[in-house]
Amino acid sequence: MAFKKPTLNRVKTDIQSLTIYLRSVKKWGKSTAYRDLILEKYGDPEKGLLVGVGAEAGYNILDNLNVTQVESWKDMKELKKWLIGEKGKEHDIKIVAFDVVEEVIPLAEEEIIRMSNLDKKPCSTFNGAYGGFGEPRKKLQKLIKEYFSELRKAGFGIVCIGHTKVKNIKEKGDETEGYNVLTSTLSNDNESLFADIFDCVLTGTIEKTVDSKKITGEERRLYFRGNGFIDAGCRFAPSTVPEYIVYEGNFAKTLIDTLEEGLRLSMSNPTTKAEFKNEQKKEVKALENIKLEVEEEVEELNKAEVINKLKENMQRVDMDKLKKAMAQHGVTSFANPDLLSNEFLIEVDKILKSIE
Repeated sequence: MAFKKPTLNRVKTDIQSLTIYLRSVKKWGKSTAYRDLILEKYGDPEKGLLVGVGAEAGYNILDNLNVTQVESWKDMKELKKWLIGEKGKEHDIKIVAFDVVEEVIPLAEEEIIRMSNLDKKPCSTFNGAYGGFGEPRKKLQKLIKEYFSELRKAGFGIVCIGHTKVKNIKEKGDETEGYNVLTSTLSNDNESLFADIFDCVLTGTIEKTVDSKKITGEERRLYFRGNGFIDAGCRFAPSTVPEYIVYEGNFAKTLIDTLEEGLRLSMSNPTTKAEFKNEQKKEVKALENIKLEVEEEVEELNKAEVINKLKENMQRVDMDKLKKAMAQHGVTSFANPDLLSNEFLIEVDKILKSIE
């Protein structure tokens, strides 16, 4: 990346500029909260997009929700390409939610295995990719961080949805039994992919009222700040957001107001709410005007598979086109597919597809 001259950073003013990691216990209402946020903020469900990931499809009974499903990293890449390339043309999506992040990890692991094999570092498992040790996890973290970073640079708000569990934490050298924390179900290194780089880590809980060993009431809460047991936090200035808000009434409005008030009060010179709204309009306009060129990703083909398919169909292919491609790429033999360039294989693949 080329060096960019320093610019004076300003606090963002709109939730479209935020990255939010929302996790909770099951059936808390995460997908519903996202749907309601889009409707409250924009009044149009097509301003948002909920992406069901892998085996997770928790949106089937939610009305007024713009949805799609991805089941492979290739699907993830095609989604990103469409979001960025068709922005302002095929769609006017402002905030994208991924439900759930636990399903993103295995898709990325499969991609790392595929990439390792293409890079002539054969493996059959994720932990064996790129020679093993810590290398597979470095590659995975880079892959996921770059994915969400590119969406953010293109002007999309991002919400990643996940689940929670109680974990026992023991600090290094600690001889005690440690302490319990309500946090993500992800492993610590994968958790850091979202908790460390996202602006807001919000944790939903269901607080139960117990009387004579019977549950007499429940209160759903969304935590903005941790309290020792609940892991949560935001990059707002201190005391600008409450510890939690209650999931009741028009919860979407309360959530939006809480986030935007946190942004307003985080300014070094806080403005009035009217002035803040004016700045917000300018920021939203700037986000709309971001147009990034989508780099075409050249698919890495399995060399042996393409050549075997060519040999099987040699009597049917257009020999003039094949000889022309061979001459252009300096190919004289198919004896060792590993020596053939991916560019030549793409030409061969096109020839084969023309006879299907």
